[in-house]
Formats: sequence, structure tokens, C-alpha cells
Amino acid sequence: MATPYNASSSSTTTTSTVVGQQGINTTIFVTPIAAPSILGLYAFAGAAAIVGSRGAHWYGISQSPLIFWPFILTLGIVQVLTALWAFRARDNLATVFHGVWGAFFIAYACLNLFFAQGTLAFLATDGNRFSEFGMYWITVAAITWVCVAASFAESLIWVLFTACMAVGATMTACAYFTTSVGILKAGGYLIFISAAIAFYQATAWLLEYQYGRPILPSLRLGRHRLTETALLNRGFGEPGVKKGQ
Repeated sequence: MATPYNASSSSTTTTSTVVGQQGINTTIFVTPIAAPSILGLYAFAGAAAIVGSRGAHWYGISQSPLIFWPFILTLGIVQVLTALWAFRARDNLATVFHGVWGAFFIAYACLNLFFAQGTLAFLATDGNRFSEFGMYWITVAAITWVCVAASFAESLIWVLFTACMAVGATMTACAYFTTSVGILKAGGYLIFISAAIAFYQATAWLLEYQYGRPILPSLRLGRHRLTETALLNRGFGEPGVKKGQ
């Protein structure tokens, strides 16, 4: 729509001059930012690992909600902030994923606080149907399934951890509707696996941005495949200037 597109970049601000069809020059100022999903995926991995391992019944005492809710709340807030920065980087997938799961983990932390205070103590034992909490999981599972479809334009790693999270969330929702401890444990395992894969993706991106070249394979797909082995372009090629991360 706008041709030609000329850009000059520095470490702080990139100035783009766009010449429209009627010859009107428009100057756009954009600023490079750090890739938001590096922090967001680490926060997601931490929160999902706790939630998944708890669902898998690897541990758990009556004081567990009191111990974990501040940490999960903080990681949820970090993800919401990541979603805002991903919005700034024009990364739709990261905006949706981090925003939705960040909000979920904040709500999950608040729910754990209520458990710790005894407000919801009657629901704390296995075998009690908790359909309302199941609706939490149905909502995030549905959105995560959409993220799985969108991830095929990002990377195979994104496909893997979003798919594991979608299946795990779906199974967890079913567990809370059917009171099946076995399904809850299976969902917890998948959520923990998703956390591990997300940790890998964040580490791969962190090393790539620090060293200026891929260190760990990200298995990019779609529009990102051609840049897999290319050196990162400083300034102009950074999030906040280009579209996406």
C-alpha cells in the first residue's frame, strides 16, 4: 500500500519514512524493545510447573495454597505485563497467550488464597466436584486451542507447548466436572511438560538474542523459517520495530 519504505535505525529509535500513493510523506518513530516472550515464557513455565505438578499429585499438604499463592500471583502479573509489551511488538499470538494465562494464574493464586484462609476449605479434598473451577479451565483451554492453530505460523516449539497446555487444560477441566483424580493427574503431567517446553523456548530465544545467532534450534515455521539461520539485525530487526518477536 505504501511504497517505497525506507528506514534508518539506531540503538534507541528507528525512523521510518513512508511515501503514500498520493506522495504524502509520513514519518513514524518506533523503538526497539527486548523480546517480551522471553520473560513471559519463563514466568509461564514457573507457574505452569507448580500448577501441573500439584495437579499430578507429586506433592501437597494443607498449607500448600498458602505457600504457593504469592509466587503464582507474581508470575501471573509478569505474564500480563508481557502481554502488554507483546502488544507493543505487534505479536498477536504472544499477546493472547500471555494475557489469558497471566489472568488465569492471577485468579488461580487468589483462589489458593481463599483456600488458605479456609473460605473454600470444603472443596480442598479430592473427590469433590468443583464445576465452577472447571469453567476456568474450559475457558483457557478453548483459547489455548486457538493458539495452537496460530502457532503453526511461529515455530514447532510453540506448537508443542501450546498443544500440551491445551490438552492438559482440557483434561483438568474434565476432571473437575467428573471428580476423576486419574484425569486430573494426567492433565497435570501434560501441563508440566508444557512448562518444560516453554522453558526451552525461552532459553533458545535468550541465547539467540544475546549471541546474535541461534544456539538452540527453535524449529521456526511459516514466515519465520527463512530467518532461522540468519544473524539478528540490531535495531531494525528487533521487537518494537519489526512485526513480532
